[in-house]
Amino acid sequence: MADTQVLQRYLQAGETNISNLLLHHYKELGMTTSQFVLYLQFKSYQERGVMNPDIRTIAKHLGTNERQVFEQLHQMMTNKLAEQRVRKLADGKEDAIYDFSLLINKLALFDDHEQTTVKQEETATARELTFNQLEAEFGRPLSSMELQIVNDWLDKDNYSAAMIKLALRQAVMNSALNLQYIDRILQSWDRQGLRTERDINEHERQFEQRQSTKQTAKKKTLNGPKIPIYKLGE
Repeated sequence: MADTQVLQRYLQAGETNISNLLLHHYKELGMTTSQFVLYLQFKSYQERGVMNPDIRTIAKHLGTNERQVFEQLHQMMTNKLAEQRVRKLADGKEDAIYDFSLLINKLALFDDHEQTTVKQEETATARELTFNQLEAEFGRPLSSMELQIVNDWLDKDNYSAAMIKLALRQAVMNSALNLQYIDRILQSWDRQGLRTERDINEHERQFEQRQSTKQTAKKKTLNGPKIPIYKLGE
């Protein structure tokens, strides 16, 4: 019976949702752990429609006093993590509430910046790998002009590192190991809308299949029944 009552109180208390992005990066946004927990206290009430919870109750939950709560809120407002705004009530009166939209906006900007940083790091790694692959096949360092050509492939033509790798493979197989030949392959794929490794491999598979079919048909023609040749008058 006691366990049932505990469970009921637990369910009735509700839950507070928190983004893992904020949970893992609140310090990078300029929040202290105390401010983060204070924000969670406000959020727990505001999610239930209590937009202006009693500061004394918040302080009690945190095991501190009202003055320290106000100091933390003031510091958060100074750091553009929160703001106090006036809202109009249904009876025409007004009150002041703490709004944490600035914190959410800052979190969104942080996420965009983090994703951009990751993408830049991946691009730099792919670029370096492309240079290394070309130099390994060429058996020598690329010249400054060759480096510029490869950079143009990546930056201006937007060829992916995977495309360049596959074009390099084609050049090696055809014993035409030079950037001009690789460039013609890339341009050909680009004109045909072949941009992914999957599309290119499928295109090459179909090409090889057509060539094999032609060779088979040619052999059948050469090995077919011989037509007798008669001399005129016979």
